[in-house]
Amino acid sequence: MKIAYIFLIASVAIFGLPSCGSDDTPTPVTPTPGPDPEPQPEPEPQPEEGLVFFDDFTKFDSEVWNKETHPAHWVNNELQSYVTSAVTVGTYDGKSVLKITATRSSTGITSGRVNSKFKKSFKYGRIVASICMPKTYAGLWPAFWMMGDVEDEWPKCGEIDIVEMGQQEGIHKGTSEKLVNAAIHYGETAEGHVQEYEQHTVAKSLQDGKFHTYEMKWTAEQIVISIDDVTFHTFNIKENPYFHHNFHILFNLAAGGDFPQLHDLKDITALASGPQSMYVDWVKVYEK
Repeated sequence: MKIAYIFLIASVAIFGLPSCGSDDTPTPVTPTPGPDPEPQPEPEPQPEEGLVFFDDFTKFDSEVWNKETHPAHWVNNELQSYVTSAVTVGTYDGKSVLKITATRSSTGITSGRVNSKFKKSFKYGRIVASICMPKTYAGLWPAFWMMGDVEDEWPKCGEIDIVEMGQQEGIHKGTSEKLVNAAIHYGETAEGHVQEYEQHTVAKSLQDGKFHTYEMKWTAEQIVISIDDVTFHTFNIKENPYFHHNFHILFNLAAGGDFPQLHDLKDITALASGPQSMYVDWVKVYEK
């Protein structure tokens, strides 16, 4: 028994313990780095289906847009004068924008109005713009609209108001930020012109400092106005001869006049704290 015990201990000593005199730990191998992968070009953005016109206002394109100049009271008894300096291209909320600014001074109010008359016009299709509206209360009147791109004078040329804000009812009821107007105007003479319109309040403020989309889907049968992808109103034009030719685009920011029913400069309180601007991030037109 004693001999077996000693042999067992010797076996453990020889075979059960690692040797101090050798190092069997494998040496780690550092992989040799391969060549860097070739940089892949970013995929080019795919054009939107049916898109025929797009302006995101990285510059003012005079081949598309006209800056208008008019004195105060030129139309609709508006109090502002339209000047070219009130229309600029800049940035807002990190976006390149068309900026139309209303400013009050000791001599009155100046603002801006642009159109694409005889440069870019469209018949039917989908016209949509992303706009940040100013605070209109009280007296400002921003609009995104279209007029017939023809030699005929208003209203024979036809007019489509995709969105207007700042009307009298909103001022009186305190709903200026939600009350929206859309309309069509037509007729042979100004005295006998016809106006069809829709006016109601939407669920949320459209003067919240954010961009909202205003859209018109225009066919030979109807004009459908939508705000932030929600249908606002539909006009039936199937038998109306004034809406079946090319129309051009307009953006403007008026002050006072017949729409807000304010005819004295002292009543334009929207500019009491300084200039106010309407920002257009982009405008797109899709084929019919």
